[in-house]
Amino acid sequence: MAGKADLDEFLRVPYHLYADDPHYVFPLLGEQKKFFDPDDNPFYHHAETSLWTAQRDGRAVGRIAACIDSYHNDHHQEKTGFFGFFETEDDPALAETLLETARAWLAERGMDVMRGPASFTTNHDYLGLLIEGFDEDPTVGMPYNPPYYADHLENFGLTKSKDLWAWDVVTDGKQVPPKIQKLIESILHNATFTVRPFRMNRFWEDARIARSLYNECWSRNWGFVPMDDDEFAFLAKDMKSMVDADFLLIAEHEGRPIGFSLTIPDFNQALKPLRGKLMPFGWLKFLLAKRKLDRARTLLLGVLPEYRKKGVDVVMVYRTMVAGQAKGFDRSECSWVLEDNRSMNLILRGYGASKNKTYRIYDLPL
Repeated sequence: MAGKADLDEFLRVPYHLYADDPHYVFPLLGEQKKFFDPDDNPFYHHAETSLWTAQRDGRAVGRIAACIDSYHNDHHQEKTGFFGFFETEDDPALAETLLETARAWLAERGMDVMRGPASFTTNHDYLGLLIEGFDEDPTVGMPYNPPYYADHLENFGLTKSKDLWAWDVVTDGKQVPPKIQKLIESILHNATFTVRPFRMNRFWEDARIARSLYNECWSRNWGFVPMDDDEFAFLAKDMKSMVDADFLLIAEHEGRPIGFSLTIPDFNQALKPLRGKLMPFGWLKFLLAKRKLDRARTLLLGVLPEYRKKGVDVVMVYRTMVAGQAKGFDRSECSWVLEDNRSMNLILRGYGASKNKTYRIYDLPL
């Protein structure tokens, strides 16, 4: 695929497939185009990608992308290629053709495993295939797809690699469970750490701290990919105007940063009516709808290994919940959390959260 017209066709495939879907939220086309621009997005300094669109009777009916990220493979000492941005009509032959196209491209380049759907790595949005929780809208940055996609992937021979969970935290006037409240009070009474919000007047200084913590806290996690300064800046450059300092937390011990968490309002609530377009009046609609958001999403929460099991994560979750209630957020989604992240899943369950969505990553040996 080459050229702006081809990319535009690729990006517009969902408009045909989800035209009448009550839950799908169309990504902003302008942001998607920036993501795919190798002159703008530093991800392409270390990654090779290819995009394909399937056509029938002159219209686009499916798409897929493949990616090889050298940062991922160097970090994990493996040869894994990714497929993502997978969309198709409910047509087994079409789905097989799309998946085979990505498989062949990755195999020709010496990869041992095809993994996905991932658009394109764990550092990016729209990771995994929704297999549970089709009855509500996705939160910002999370994927949505028809239930039949799982059949197409599994019929092609892809098998489960890892499940990612989304937890629904309902805060609408609810108090913290007594056992958790008692635990928090005990932790805070004995704590040798502090938790503070981002300093918005020193945003990029704190952003660099967050990037360093991200690379340290998650370095041993399944699927982790380290992020360099340029890529972090690209992903964070719009964050300053979109987030609240009380939802960006840094934990410190004697002045040393030891953990951080990132929560953002669920902008999908404002984006959904726009159908991916901000012009000509989308900006006004978005700004008006933004004032009425009542749900948030916690994207990241991590603590340095040597400071885990000391209650740092419990306190950051608590501080986020308190801030959300004060700002009128009735619900929050914590996503995604690895299915085998026992510590975080126990904390969320202790707060009364319920697992409401599951996303699956698949592998295929090449």
